[in-house]
Amino acid sequence: MSTTPGPGRRPGARGPLVLMYHGIGSRPAERDPYNLFVPPEGLERQLTTLVERGWTPLTLDRYLNGDVPRRSVLVTFDDGYRSMLDEGLPLLRRLRVPATVFVLPGLLDGTSRWMARMPDEPLLDAAGVRELARAGLDVECHGWDHSDLVRTDPEGLDRNVAGAAEALADLLGRRPRAYAYPYGTHDARARRAVAAAGFQVAFSVHEGDGRYAVPRVDVNSTDTGATFRLKTSRAYPALRRVSGAVPKLRPALHAVLGSARRS
Repeated sequence: MSTTPGPGRRPGARGPLVLMYHGIGSRPAERDPYNLFVPPEGLERQLTTLVERGWTPLTLDRYLNGDVPRRSVLVTFDDGYRSMLDEGLPLLRRLRVPATVFVLPGLLDGTSRWMARMPDEPLLDAAGVRELARAGLDVECHGWDHSDLVRTDPEGLDRNVAGAAEALADLLGRRPRAYAYPYGTHDARARRAVAAAGFQVAFSVHEGDGRYAVPRVDVNSTDTGATFRLKTSRAYPALRRVSGAVPKLRPALHAVLGSARRS
């Protein structure tokens, strides 16, 4: 085991890999136009493959402590869909893989209304959030109502950071330690607000900026075994940056590696 730096490192040569999932479940394409729901059998294959390849799944405690194996991974889930309790928890228990779930205390027992093309996906209620925490998952903060922190006004920023932290603390009996930016967007103002609210770490998606914007690798329903292996390789962050600079490269990669079939 080697001691690696804690949060604030890109998924690279030394820092832990951080994966970002959303929902778990089988959804036809018309119900999941954003490809957010990974089928349970697909998630099981992915996590089993990681472990077989020598990756160590981390709890949030271990991630924050920073004393982790070189090939280590933090598995995260955004939005707090009800399927996390119905389909995700049994699977994670069976595989004995820890996970961190980011929820929206302002939308408990509601739906994914922030998505115009997918507004009706059920979210966890308060009892479901507590059940995930009792089961040993790390339940953390994803804002109040999925507002974009870069675009919100000062009142909205306070509600989605400090207010959401207070609400989650009341619900769970402890302060949340990690924050995941809705849409992955952040700026200096948002990062300062998250730090001031007492969070120990915050996660973005691809754009990182230190401890309060740690990048994650997104995994979705179109990923195949080949694309998942590529996304969990140490070369992926650099490859993604290059593909962003060369517009034709990403479609070419998808053409070679393929996409998982949607019903």
